Amino acid sequence: MDTVDLFRFKTTEQMETMMHDDHKRAEMSGELADIFFFLLRFAQMNGFDLAKCLEDKMAYNELRYPMEKTKGSNLKYNELDT
Repeated sequence: MDTVDLFRFKTTEQMETMMHDDHKRAEMSGELADIFFFLLRFAQMNGFDLAKCLEDKMAYNELRYPMEKTKGSNLKYNELDT
């Protein structure tokens, strides 16, 4: 099973059901561990500082999605009123 198959095209209700199924949670746990390991190893091998990447992305998103325009909304930055 591909990692995303556990999550792809699931409704909120299906995800909630999965969260209460010990077998599915164990599957998800294993997949999340694989993803996390891949991310850490990729960053290490290619010289990425993940903490800095996150900080930079959060700062960038603050510019793209200012709180006064986006609070309570799920619009993309290019759909917001300027």
